[in-house]
Amino acid sequence: MDMLEMALNIAKDIEKSVKPLIGWEKSNEVVKIGADGTPTKRIDLIAENVAINSIEKVCSAILISEEIGFKKIGKNKPEYVIVLDPVDGTYNSLKDIPFYSAAVAIGRIDKFTDNLEELINNLKMKDLEVGVVRNIATGDTYYAEKGKGAHFLRKGEKKSISISNSSNLKDSSIGLFAHDISIDTLKFIKDRRFRRIRLFGSIALEMCYVAKGALDAFINVNETTRLCDIAAGYVIIKEAGGIVTDKNGQEVNLDLDVNSKVSVICSNEMLHKKLVGIFGNRWRIKPTNFGIISRIDNEESIEVADNVIKYLDSKGIKYELDSSTYNALRNRLTKKCDIISNIEEISHMISIGGDGTVLRASKMIEGNEIPMVCINMGTVGFLTEFNKEEIFSAIDSIICGSYKVEKRTKLMGFAKLSDGKQHILNDSLNEVVITTKNPAKMMHFEVYIDGSLVEDVRADGIIVSTPNGSTAYSLSSGGPIIEPTVEGFVIVPICPFKLSSRPLVVNANSEIKIKLLKKSTYVVIDGNTEFEAKKGDEIILRKSESNAYFVKGDNFYNKLKKLSLM
Repeated sequence: MDMLEMALNIAKDIEKSVKPLIGWEKSNEVVKIGADGTPTKRIDLIAENVAINSIEKVCSAILISEEIGFKKIGKNKPEYVIVLDPVDGTYNSLKDIPFYSAAVAIGRIDKFTDNLEELINNLKMKDLEVGVVRNIATGDTYYAEKGKGAHFLRKGEKKSISISNSSNLKDSSIGLFAHDISIDTLKFIKDRRFRRIRLFGSIALEMCYVAKGALDAFINVNETTRLCDIAAGYVIIKEAGGIVTDKNGQEVNLDLDVNSKVSVICSNEMLHKKLVGIFGNRWRIKPTNFGIISRIDNEESIEVADNVIKYLDSKGIKYELDSSTYNALRNRLTKKCDIISNIEEISHMISIGGDGTVLRASKMIEGNEIPMVCINMGTVGFLTEFNKEEIFSAIDSIICGSYKVEKRTKLMGFAKLSDGKQHILNDSLNEVVITTKNPAKMMHFEVYIDGSLVEDVRADGIIVSTPNGSTAYSLSSGGPIIEPTVEGFVIVPICPFKLSSRPLVVNANSEIKIKLLKKSTYVVIDGNTEFEAKKGDEIILRKSESNAYFVKGDNFYNKLKKLSLM
């Protein structure tokens, strides 16, 4: 018996066993906790036992299933590895909603060892050659063999299937996995960036709907999709001409482990690029062209920048330099090098220096969605993610697409001047500081949140900080440390007269207004004086429409420990 016939028979046997259980009150009883950590209902256990009996009749195999984990079936040396989801859509089956399936994927075992764990560790999802998904309620069957295309079988009639050719997201039908739905997905739904959304409750069948073009895509952008959910559908979609990746566009190739989990996007090539652009690492699908900006008052930084250029040349990767970095390296360059002229053509910005260099890079990016690769060559370097020994591995991870990008909130605002004019402020990555012009002279101002007066403050100044800047001037002034991905702002009085004036954390969607009641002041953005504000002026701050993006390196709490902040 070949693998396809075996998988079809297993699915049929499960259907025969499950159908009589629909409506039986004991089907819904939890009988144990499965190997994947989720409750096993009686209906799941019966279906799995039927599958085991079906396998034992025809071969010896390694079975991987949500309920049993993995187990050797049969007395002889196993010839196959079988990934099984005996009932995908258990809730639907128990409520007699006709959308639940048996999903079976099979691969051949070429090398055998008595150590089953070692055997499984050497196998990946790409080793699966056959996928079968059977709608138990209707008998409709989807199947595929590697290299032989994908097919749909209904009442004995067989036909080839292929994915849709839809390229317009607004006209597309998207299947979603609803459990623990992410904020990004909710925003995607709210913005109506598609025509139709469907939540069916059986991932294996939903993937088959993509394979035959009934759905244009299926997505779960949380890393909660399990091996057994997608193994059979993976084979079917690939043979139907579709793409199956994680949300960052990386090929899905899970270990054959019941606990393996991943985010997933299934679609055609055109929609896939758009969906990765919305939910994942959109920069992975953009041609790599590094921008390089370096600290130029430090010989070691210039030397590192030179080594980065040589490394990129050896890899054949494009790059451009900011003008000051170019001038500092002019005599060392061995080939023609471009100066950054159009920031939109840069895919990633390499910052070599300390926090000041990062802030320069952020200002240069000017709101474009360009991730920064920040190399610490400064004194503190809290904004930097990598040390100089990690720079080449960081570059390699970007080239091959195996990296994460972290989004950070920025501040935007304007000054409403007492003469009726307005002064637009530059965006701030770290903080906006309003400080007295004269040392040791106290300021007087009012703080409003969303139009409501919060506090009347006398102090040397005030800081409005992003989470990113919470470890900078804000921290030195007594403000709290906040994870950089938190959406909020910190308002910190500098040396306040009243001991009751304490730092305040506000929602990132709040509007913050500082009204100057006395004396002229300086408004300083990320360490650079922006302009002089006078008595009666109001500084209005809110969340910027653009974000900063950082290629993720060291863990945030590791950095806190290194700097003895915890």
